[in-house]
Amino acid sequence: MGKPQLLLIRAALLLTACSPFMHANAILHYQSGITDSEWLLSGDIFSCSLTHPVPHYGEGHFIKEAGEPMKFILQPQNEKLGPGQVYIISQAPSWSPGVKPETLEILTYPGYGLTVEVGGMVAERMLSSLDRGRHPIVAGTAWENSRETVEVGLSNINFAPAYNEFRRCLSSLLPVNYDQIARTAALFPTNGVDLTDRIKSRLDLVALYVSSDPSVGYIYIDGHTDIIGSRRDNRELSKLRAERVTTYLLQKGVPADKIISRYHGERYPTVSNNSVAGRERNRRVTIRLERSEGN
Repeated sequence: MGKPQLLLIRAALLLTACSPFMHANAILHYQSGITDSEWLLSGDIFSCSLTHPVPHYGEGHFIKEAGEPMKFILQPQNEKLGPGQVYIISQAPSWSPGVKPETLEILTYPGYGLTVEVGGMVAERMLSSLDRGRHPIVAGTAWENSRETVEVGLSNINFAPAYNEFRRCLSSLLPVNYDQIARTAALFPTNGVDLTDRIKSRLDLVALYVSSDPSVGYIYIDGHTDIIGSRRDNRELSKLRAERVTTYLLQKGVPADKIISRYHGERYPTVSNNSVAGRERNRRVTIRLERSEGN
């Protein structure tokens, strides 16, 4: 029988209340019990975290950062999982006999006491599994003995109230994070200065983020043009573009003392002006956020 089948059979036979060290079938199982199962919430508008201590193993973390997919991180205290394949399994509770375990993900794990991390839909399905009364399990080969299996279970005891608070935290997250919004380019048609709906939507996100993050000290707004036309006309055109962006941000409540507006005409192309596509990219206003020193 192959190792994947053996692991799934072992997971299917696993009881929630079993000892961390099972003597008969060489499974080392780590999971909190009824009296010590905790789910700890922390968060703000930038990140939400739901942490579950696993006795004698470490901690599991569900983390959602603004603008990023959900992720799950299993953080060990020391080396217990060895190198090889690791299985993320959704296990039915002991009072639901006959319900098959569901494999959510199989990934390669290097060992060395590193974290196990999955993101996106796998992490979402792990949360959904807990919400439905199941127990997600991370299973792999033991570090000290490759013939033993380590299984780390996430208990759903006390999960529901913490999960409700976690979802409230998720609903308050900003739609973007600093790295996603710190560099923005608004592109314009030939001789154009009007802001399109797409540009306005992006500037709305800039204004929202700046109003929410006091660490942003300055917003640099730089107007540019392509090489078509005289240098004098291009300089004036780049000024008008920068002014339109600046005015819009001011109307959205961005403090004037944070904005540094400049215009450069055709002097600083981002790509060559020798093609239509290149000139399209050079007709732009860049919006760059900078954090204050010490942040």
